[in-house]
Amino acid sequence: TTLPLEASETALAYDTTELSAKAGTVTIDFKNPSAIPHNVVIEDESGDELAGFEPLAEGEESESADLKAGSYTFYCSVPGHRQAGMEGTLTVK
Repeated sequence: TTLPLEASETALAYDTTELSAKAGTVTIDFKNPSAIPHNVVIEDESGDELAGFEPLAEGEESESADLKAGSYTFYCSVPGHRQAGMEGTLTVK
């Protein structure tokens, strides 16, 4: 499953806080039109990081993870961004 995700150009936010995919290889195609660096990290329910990449500004990056059915969290790891609301839920069925 390939999921699009985009950062806001003007706010500390993603364009959605809910993603869903089928179990197996899940790819997030991330686009950041902002000059402010952002990224996407996927973690499981115990807080273990499963996938992620370095923050980037005005660019695109993809990441993949082999995910089993369950609930995961995706977030921006730039300090302060997750706390400002750059996080969401990835549901895998």
